Amino acid sequence: MKRTLIYVFGPKRLFSQYFSNTELKQQDGGWLKIGQTSETDDSKDKWECAMGRISQEVRTGIPEVCQLFDVFEYPEMSGNVDDRIRNLLTNDMYCLECSKVHNQSVDKYEIKAGREFVYGVTRNQVLNAVTKFERNLILDYYGKDGFENLMELIKRNNSGEMPFEPVTEGDFTDAPAASNEASEANVEWCNNIWEKVVERVKDKVQSHINNPKGRPYIGFNSPTHEDFAYDCGYSVRYNTTRVCIYTTGGENAKVKMQEFIANNDVLSLLPNLEQKPGARQEGKWMWLVTDTLEKSDDELVDWFAENILKLYNTFEK
Repeated sequence: MKRTLIYVFGPKRLFSQYFSNTELKQQDGGWLKIGQTSETDDSKDKWECAMGRISQEVRTGIPEVCQLFDVFEYPEMSGNVDDRIRNLLTNDMYCLECSKVHNQSVDKYEIKAGREFVYGVTRNQVLNAVTKFERNLILDYYGKDGFENLMELIKRNNSGEMPFEPVTEGDFTDAPAASNEASEANVEWCNNIWEKVVERVKDKVQSHINNPKGRPYIGFNSPTHEDFAYDCGYSVRYNTTRVCIYTTGGENAKVKMQEFIANNDVLSLLPNLEQKPGARQEGKWMWLVTDTLEKSDDELVDWFAENILKLYNTFEK
């Protein structure tokens, strides 16, 4: 089956901002490119397909090291499908700026930008635009040949890892052992990082720290707030680190946490704290501090230990 693929990439330096749903401001050099390609080989991974297309632009169109952020795949469609998604971002759901409009007002000796760039965007806005695009496709395809293929690809688009989704308390003990595909060296590195982090914080945290071997996360319950817990982890795929406090207590627990944050001036102590809903479990909310995984081992241990204690001391003391 021939596929149409929509890819999203941007500056590597903004990788963690994108996946923490931070606005990629143009004044800070923030931008996304949303483009498309096609593939006839069913066995070829969509990420590899996208990289094959993007690599053709490297010598002429990209001024800095970039990172592929998202890829979405659909049955073959004619025309500029990527235009339809960018239009949802700039003229329909949101009023974001884009290079296509900027190019209409260039003066003499000014050089037009590529037509596929969007500014001031967040990942949630991209996902919302893709969701509306997919809804329209479902309405168009329903009852027609190819509907099942479309739905299978949409399911695949929405089955990826969530970079900042914390595991639940039960997941720590129920999680499967590390994949056989993971090298022993990677597992040993993971275990070594967490052992050092736990050693740094265990005497200051009045709660048992769950540290499952070979897993990219650790966590512990709040000793003073019912239904609250802490989650710390990293994502190699998304090149991100996170420390968060989260609740599974639904709206009431969310309001309780929001009131605590407001009444204790938490944001002055943790200005980068972000609130996000959980994607896998209804009623879950999390408050995160995030950063890039691109650190030395010592820097990584320092970052986790310092931010665990910042959150813990802010919310427990």
